[in-house]
Amino acid sequence: MTSESGSPTPRGPLASIPRGVLLLGRGDAAGLNCFRSGRDAVLSAMAPSLALFLVVVVLQFLQGPSARELTKIMLLLTALLLRLVVTQALAAHWSRQGLWTRYASAMLWSDWLPPVLSLTAGGLLHVIAPAIADTKGATLGVLIVIEAYDLWLSWFVARAGLVLRWSQALLLVGIVLTTTIALYYVAAMLPPHYNVWTELTTPMFQR
Repeated sequence: MTSESGSPTPRGPLASIPRGVLLLGRGDAAGLNCFRSGRDAVLSAMAPSLALFLVVVVLQFLQGPSARELTKIMLLLTALLLRLVVTQALAAHWSRQGLWTRYASAMLWSDWLPPVLSLTAGGLLHVIAPAIADTKGATLGVLIVIEAYDLWLSWFVARAGLVLRWSQALLLVGIVLTTTIALYYVAAMLPPHYNVWTELTTPMFQR
């Protein structure tokens, strides 16, 4: 196992991260070697998401606070932190603590790949067949494909990063998914009743 001190772990430049994401995205476990271990690596991987959340919050306050948008940002932040807590707990349970920080770093950076693919697919579909792209059916089709890929990617990164059996990685993904769904269900039940499903199934250029 790789220790959290990170001595056996490659300390490549930031430029190696996109390569690592692309390798993991196509099912190549060698992509893990592009990520560092240790607390700083996890914080660095969280930084883009936290910066984006902060920018959106500031813009919301400048334009006039929107309860729905602020709730959306808080849910995204909570889901991110919840995922880290759940995976760390499972890593500890399976005696994989020494592998967790590099796994978490790889997981957080890889999380950007499905949204990029979704935006790319939606944009291309809008250019090639705008009449189809603006329908809920097309949006739902893209959503299903991207979400299926996202689940597979989460499973693969967990299995490779924490050196798990396929069933353990599947359980990890299932627990993370269940807790995330529960979080958004509670949000939909409470004011301002943010419904993520409605947003996800709304065509990109109608949001």
